[in-house]
Amino acid sequence: MSSVIDLRDNIVDKVVELGVCLEFLENPAFVTALSEVNGFIEEMHIEDPSVVLVDKSNNYYSFSYINHSGDKYKLGVSCPDERTVKCVKEFENHSYVGEDGNVVRQKNVVEQIATLGDHGEVIIITNNGAVDNIGCDNHHYNMHNSVERRVYTKRGVMYERELKVYSTRKGEGYFHRVGAKEMLLLARQAFDYGPWSDTYNKRTLLRREMLDTARLTYENRASDSNYFGVVPLHRGNSLKDLVIASDYNEFPMKDVEIPALSEEEINELLARETNEKVAEGLGFFAQGRTSYRYSSVENEA
Repeated sequence: MSSVIDLRDNIVDKVVELGVCLEFLENPAFVTALSEVNGFIEEMHIEDPSVVLVDKSNNYYSFSYINHSGDKYKLGVSCPDERTVKCVKEFENHSYVGEDGNVVRQKNVVEQIATLGDHGEVIIITNNGAVDNIGCDNHHYNMHNSVERRVYTKRGVMYERELKVYSTRKGEGYFHRVGAKEMLLLARQAFDYGPWSDTYNKRTLLRREMLDTARLTYENRASDSNYFGVVPLHRGNSLKDLVIASDYNEFPMKDVEIPALSEEEINELLARETNEKVAEGLGFFAQGRTSYRYSSVENEA
């Protein structure tokens, strides 16, 4: 057995040992997915990860951890096939007595599946499920679900990002019997075009249009608000991820004015990306940016 430190510090090599194909390894989004697995480990705040042992069996790494407060964690990493990496993190909060005198129990599970597509793209789906017994009797619980789907080009540039959030549902049964399968049932069906795929409460879809812009579709059925248009992306250190610029993160959306960029401005943005393959991919979306401009006011007209 190895320790959590060994798994965390050598996550790429550890997953390679599970048998992923070379084409998957060559896409920079492979490292993106694994860095997020390490993020799951960091969220556990393990006091001494060197003493928490990781088991490897049947091409599956797993470990569990209980902190001093009684919070319980489990994490597993596997490769169901050479084109897929799967990570599941489970968390159960230690129970406590709420203000109403009842014992409060909460648990959640996050399932991340990274898959190499037929054309070299990488698709990362993150399913989230959570349950609690707040305001419930012994035979019911509250169920919360959300799911995010991201698509990266073969050069590791995020091309599409979609988030669906579902309304809280009431589940029937005993809290302690609700497992990951039940908690993720709705999220796992969000993109299969089945009956549950269109029952979301809120949906945000971003599709990259240019180097630093994306077309946004936003729906909030609870407030009956929608937005369709182009938004600028957060520039940060790199533009490889689809993150809306902070000034345009709230709805109703303010007017959007995106001016054309000069060659110098484009080159400066591309120079922020240190990965050569990703920079090349971003360069593809920079084509035509010197003549591209957008105005939401003009677009509405």
